[in-house]
Amino acid sequence: MNNILKYLLRSHILLAIYSFFFLYGLYFEYPSSWVYALMISFGIIGIYNLHRLWKFKMGRLPNSINDWTGLNKKSIYVLALIPTLMAMLLYFWLYSFDQLQNILTVFCVLTSVFYVKRIGKFALREIPYLKVFFVIAIWYLLFFIYPYWIFDSPQPWILGFLFLMSILIPSDIKDIYFDPHEMRTIPQVVGIEKSVKLIQLVLIISVVMLFIGWEAIRNPQAWMIGLLYFFVLTINYKKIGYNYFFAFVDLTFMLIGITAIFLNFL
Repeated sequence: MNNILKYLLRSHILLAIYSFFFLYGLYFEYPSSWVYALMISFGIIGIYNLHRLWKFKMGRLPNSINDWTGLNKKSIYVLALIPTLMAMLLYFWLYSFDQLQNILTVFCVLTSVFYVKRIGKFALREIPYLKVFFVIAIWYLLFFIYPYWIFDSPQPWILGFLFLMSILIPSDIKDIYFDPHEMRTIPQVVGIEKSVKLIQLVLIISVVMLFIGWEAIRNPQAWMIGLLYFFVLTINYKKIGYNYFFAFVDLTFMLIGITAIFLNFL
Protein backbone atom coordinates (compact mmCIF):
# COMPACT_ATOMS: atom_id res chain seq x y z
CA MET A 1 0.00 0.00 0.00
CA ASN A 2 1.20 3.50 -0.78
CA ASN A 3 2.87 4.96 2.33
CA ILE A 4 0.86 8.19 2.24
CA LEU A 5 -2.43 6.31 1.87
CA LYS A 6 -1.40 3.95 4.67
CA TYR A 7 -0.63 6.90 6.93
CA LEU A 8 -3.97 8.59 6.18
CA LEU A 9 -5.81 5.34 6.85
CA ARG A 10 -4.02 4.29 10.01
CA SER A 11 -3.98 7.78 11.53
CA HIS A 12 -7.77 7.96 10.99
CA ILE A 13 -7.48 11.11 8.89
CA LEU A 14 -9.41 9.44 6.07
CA LEU A 15 -12.24 8.48 8.44
CA ALA A 16 -12.36 12.07 9.69
CA ILE A 17 -12.55 13.42 6.12
CA TYR A 18 -15.31 10.96 5.23
CA SER A 19 -17.24 11.92 8.37
CA PHE A 20 -16.86 15.62 7.63
CA PHE A 21 -18.48 15.25 4.20
CA PHE A 22 -21.16 12.94 5.59
CA LEU A 23 -22.25 15.46 8.23
CA TYR A 24 -21.80 18.51 6.02
CA GLY A 25 -23.82 16.87 3.26
CA LEU A 26 -26.66 15.69 5.49
CA TYR A 27 -27.08 19.12 7.10
CA PHE A 28 -25.90 21.23 4.17
CA GLU A 29 -28.80 23.72 4.32
CA TYR A 30 -27.85 24.82 7.85
CA PRO A 31 -25.20 27.59 7.70
CA SER A 32 -23.09 26.32 10.61
CA SER A 33 -23.16 22.65 9.59
CA TRP A 34 -19.57 22.80 8.33
CA VAL A 35 -18.40 23.96 11.77
CA TYR A 36 -20.18 21.07 13.48
CA ALA A 37 -18.77 18.63 10.90
CA LEU A 38 -15.28 20.05 11.46
CA MET A 39 -15.61 19.65 15.24
CA ILE A 40 -16.61 16.00 14.90
CA SER A 41 -13.77 15.38 12.44
CA PHE A 42 -11.26 16.88 14.86
CA GLY A 43 -12.69 14.68 17.61
CA ILE A 44 -12.36 11.54 15.48
CA ILE A 45 -8.71 12.23 14.68
CA GLY A 46 -7.87 13.12 18.27
CA ILE A 47 -9.73 10.39 20.16
CA TYR A 48 -8.87 7.54 17.81
CA ASN A 49 -5.19 8.46 17.90
CA LEU A 50 -5.29 8.72 21.69
CA HIS A 51 -6.69 5.19 21.65
CA ARG A 52 -3.88 4.13 19.33
CA LEU A 53 -1.21 5.58 21.63
CA TRP A 54 -2.74 4.02 24.74
CA LYS A 55 -2.89 0.57 23.15
CA PHE A 56 0.67 1.05 21.88
CA LYS A 57 1.83 1.84 25.42
CA MET A 58 0.00 -1.22 26.79
CA GLY A 59 1.33 -3.49 24.01
CA ARG A 60 -2.18 -4.25 22.74
CA LEU A 61 -1.74 -3.56 19.04
CA PRO A 62 -1.26 -6.07 16.21
CA ASN A 63 2.42 -6.39 15.31
CA SER A 64 2.18 -4.51 12.01
CA ILE A 65 0.22 -1.60 13.55
CA ASN A 66 2.50 -1.60 16.60
CA ASP A 67 5.61 -1.25 14.40
CA TRP A 68 3.98 1.47 12.29
CA THR A 69 2.91 3.40 15.41
CA GLY A 70 6.42 3.22 16.82
CA LEU A 71 7.85 4.70 13.61
CA ASN A 72 5.26 7.51 13.52
CA LYS A 73 4.82 8.12 17.25
CA LYS A 74 5.71 11.83 17.22
CA SER A 75 3.20 12.75 14.52
CA ILE A 76 0.54 10.53 16.13
CA TYR A 77 1.01 12.48 19.38
CA VAL A 78 0.40 15.71 17.45
CA LEU A 79 -2.71 14.25 15.83
CA ALA A 80 -3.94 13.00 19.19
CA LEU A 81 -3.52 16.25 21.12
CA ILE A 82 -4.13 19.21 18.80
CA PRO A 83 -7.37 18.00 17.13
CA THR A 84 -8.73 16.92 20.53
CA LEU A 85 -8.11 20.41 21.91
CA MET A 86 -9.67 21.98 18.81
CA ALA A 87 -12.78 19.82 19.14
CA MET A 88 -13.09 20.73 22.83
CA LEU A 89 -12.72 24.45 22.13
CA LEU A 90 -15.35 24.39 19.39
CA TYR A 91 -17.74 22.45 21.60
CA PHE A 92 -17.39 24.74 24.62
CA TRP A 93 -17.56 27.85 22.45
CA LEU A 94 -20.56 26.92 20.31
CA TYR A 95 -22.47 23.90 21.63
CA SER A 96 -22.21 23.68 25.42
CA PHE A 97 -25.44 25.50 26.29
CA ASP A 98 -27.78 22.52 26.71
CA GLN A 99 -27.49 20.64 30.02
CA LEU A 100 -28.72 17.27 28.74
CA GLN A 101 -26.38 17.51 25.78
CA ASN A 102 -23.47 18.25 28.13
CA ILE A 103 -24.34 15.21 30.24
CA LEU A 104 -24.38 13.03 27.13
CA THR A 105 -21.08 14.56 26.02
CA VAL A 106 -19.53 13.54 29.34
CA PHE A 107 -20.94 10.05 28.70
CA CYS A 108 -19.25 10.04 25.27
CA VAL A 109 -15.92 11.15 26.73
CA LEU A 110 -15.98 8.61 29.56
CA THR A 111 -17.05 5.85 27.19
CA SER A 112 -14.18 6.79 24.86
CA VAL A 113 -11.67 6.70 27.74
CA PHE A 114 -12.79 3.42 29.24
CA TYR A 115 -13.33 1.88 25.82
CA VAL A 116 -9.59 1.14 25.87
CA LYS A 117 -8.58 1.67 29.52
CA ARG A 118 -9.38 -1.38 31.61
CA ILE A 119 -11.46 -1.29 34.78
CA GLY A 120 -10.56 -4.50 36.53
CA LYS A 121 -10.65 -7.31 34.00
CA PHE A 122 -12.24 -5.53 31.03
CA ALA A 123 -12.14 -2.33 29.04
CA LEU A 124 -15.58 -1.51 27.63
CA ARG A 125 -14.55 -2.82 24.20
CA GLU A 126 -13.68 -6.17 25.77
CA ILE A 127 -17.05 -6.81 27.44
CA PRO A 128 -18.52 -9.81 25.61
CA TYR A 129 -21.02 -8.99 22.84
CA LEU A 130 -21.05 -5.21 23.52
CA LYS A 131 -18.06 -3.75 21.65
CA VAL A 132 -19.96 -2.60 18.56
CA PHE A 133 -22.88 -1.21 20.57
CA PHE A 134 -20.69 1.21 22.53
CA VAL A 135 -19.40 2.62 19.24
CA ILE A 136 -22.90 2.78 17.75
CA ALA A 137 -24.15 4.67 20.82
CA ILE A 138 -21.49 7.40 20.47
CA TRP A 139 -21.77 7.75 16.70
CA TYR A 140 -25.57 7.80 16.88
CA LEU A 141 -25.39 10.70 19.33
CA LEU A 142 -22.89 12.63 17.22
CA PHE A 143 -24.36 11.96 13.77
CA PHE A 144 -28.10 12.09 14.48
CA ILE A 145 -29.19 13.12 17.99
CA TYR A 146 -26.95 16.17 18.40
CA PRO A 147 -27.81 17.55 14.92
CA TYR A 148 -31.50 17.06 15.80
CA TRP A 149 -31.01 19.31 18.84
CA ILE A 150 -28.58 21.79 17.29
CA PHE A 151 -30.19 22.26 13.86
CA ASP A 152 -33.73 21.10 14.70
CA SER A 153 -33.26 18.74 11.77
CA PRO A 154 -35.63 15.77 11.15
CA GLN A 155 -33.75 12.50 11.46
CA PRO A 156 -33.97 9.02 9.89
CA TRP A 157 -33.87 7.41 13.33
CA ILE A 158 -34.27 3.78 12.30
CA LEU A 159 -32.25 4.07 9.09
CA GLY A 160 -29.47 5.84 10.97
CA PHE A 161 -29.19 3.02 13.51
CA LEU A 162 -29.24 0.32 10.83
CA PHE A 163 -26.62 2.19 8.79
CA LEU A 164 -24.23 2.54 11.73
CA MET A 165 -24.67 -1.10 12.72
CA SER A 166 -23.87 -2.28 9.19
CA ILE A 167 -20.93 0.06 8.63
CA LEU A 168 -19.22 -0.81 11.93
CA ILE A 169 -19.27 -4.60 11.54
CA PRO A 170 -16.43 -4.54 8.92
CA SER A 171 -14.07 -3.08 11.55
CA ASP A 172 -14.76 -6.11 13.74
CA ILE A 173 -14.18 -8.35 10.72
CA LYS A 174 -10.76 -6.74 10.34
CA ASP A 175 -9.96 -7.48 14.00
CA ILE A 176 -11.45 -10.98 14.10
CA TYR A 177 -8.09 -12.72 14.54
CA PHE A 178 -6.64 -10.09 16.86
CA ASP A 179 -9.49 -9.36 19.29
CA PRO A 180 -9.46 -11.76 22.27
CA HIS A 181 -11.99 -14.51 21.61
CA GLU A 182 -13.74 -13.66 24.90
CA MET A 183 -14.95 -10.37 23.36
CA ARG A 184 -17.51 -12.30 21.32
CA THR A 185 -17.82 -9.73 18.54
CA ILE A 186 -20.34 -10.46 15.79
CA PRO A 187 -17.71 -11.92 13.40
CA GLN A 188 -16.27 -14.04 16.24
CA VAL A 189 -19.70 -15.43 17.08
CA VAL A 190 -21.06 -16.10 13.57
CA GLY A 191 -17.94 -15.96 11.38
CA ILE A 192 -16.95 -13.66 8.53
CA GLU A 193 -19.30 -15.13 5.91
CA LYS A 194 -22.42 -14.80 8.08
CA SER A 195 -21.34 -11.34 9.24
CA VAL A 196 -21.27 -10.19 5.61
CA LYS A 197 -24.68 -11.78 5.04
CA LEU A 198 -25.99 -9.92 8.11
CA ILE A 199 -24.68 -6.65 6.64
CA GLN A 200 -26.41 -7.47 3.36
CA LEU A 201 -29.69 -8.17 5.17
CA VAL A 202 -29.51 -4.85 7.03
CA LEU A 203 -28.72 -3.01 3.80
CA ILE A 204 -31.66 -4.65 2.00
CA ILE A 205 -33.98 -3.63 4.84
CA SER A 206 -32.61 -0.09 4.64
CA VAL A 207 -33.12 0.12 0.88
CA VAL A 208 -36.70 -1.16 1.24
CA MET A 209 -37.30 1.53 3.87
CA LEU A 210 -36.18 4.16 1.39
CA PHE A 211 -38.42 2.79 -1.36
CA ILE A 212 -41.58 2.69 0.73
CA GLY A 213 -40.85 5.94 2.56
CA TRP A 214 -41.00 4.31 5.99
CA GLU A 215 -39.44 7.42 7.54
CA ALA A 216 -39.44 11.04 6.40
CA ILE A 217 -35.88 10.81 5.10
CA ARG A 218 -34.09 13.85 3.71
CA ASN A 219 -31.70 13.26 0.80
CA PRO A 220 -33.12 9.78 0.01
CA GLN A 221 -31.24 9.62 -3.31
CA ALA A 222 -27.92 10.18 -1.53
CA TRP A 223 -28.71 7.45 0.97
CA MET A 224 -29.75 5.09 -1.82
CA ILE A 225 -26.51 5.60 -3.76
CA GLY A 226 -24.42 5.08 -0.63
CA LEU A 227 -26.29 1.94 0.45
CA LEU A 228 -26.11 0.39 -3.03
CA TYR A 229 -22.37 1.10 -3.20
CA PHE A 230 -21.99 -0.57 0.22
CA PHE A 231 -24.00 -3.59 -0.96
CA VAL A 232 -21.77 -4.00 -4.04
CA LEU A 233 -18.76 -4.00 -1.71
CA THR A 234 -20.24 -6.85 0.33
CA ILE A 235 -20.58 -8.92 -2.86
CA ASN A 236 -16.90 -8.34 -3.64
CA TYR A 237 -15.45 -8.44 -0.12
CA LYS A 238 -13.38 -11.58 -0.85
CA LYS A 239 -11.63 -9.80 -3.72
CA ILE A 240 -11.02 -6.78 -1.50
CA GLY A 241 -9.81 -8.93 1.42
CA TYR A 242 -11.18 -8.83 4.96
CA ASN A 243 -8.23 -6.72 6.19
CA TYR A 244 -9.13 -3.72 4.01
CA PHE A 245 -12.85 -4.28 3.46
CA PHE A 246 -13.56 -1.71 6.22
CA ALA A 247 -11.51 0.97 4.44
CA PHE A 248 -13.68 0.79 1.32
CA VAL A 249 -16.82 0.61 3.45
CA ASP A 250 -15.94 3.82 5.33
CA LEU A 251 -15.94 5.62 1.99
CA THR A 252 -19.75 5.21 2.08
CA PHE A 253 -19.87 8.12 4.54
CA MET A 254 -18.29 10.51 2.06
CA LEU A 255 -20.26 9.17 -0.90
CA ILE A 256 -23.57 9.89 0.87
CA GLY A 257 -22.40 13.35 1.94
CA ILE A 258 -20.99 14.47 -1.40
CA THR A 259 -24.04 13.17 -3.25
CA ALA A 260 -26.29 15.11 -0.84
CA ILE A 261 -24.25 18.30 -1.43
CA PHE A 262 -24.44 17.83 -5.20
CA LEU A 263 -28.20 17.24 -5.11
CA ASN A 264 -28.68 20.41 -3.05
CA PHE A 265 -27.19 22.40 -5.92
CA LEU A 266 -29.57 20.93 -8.51
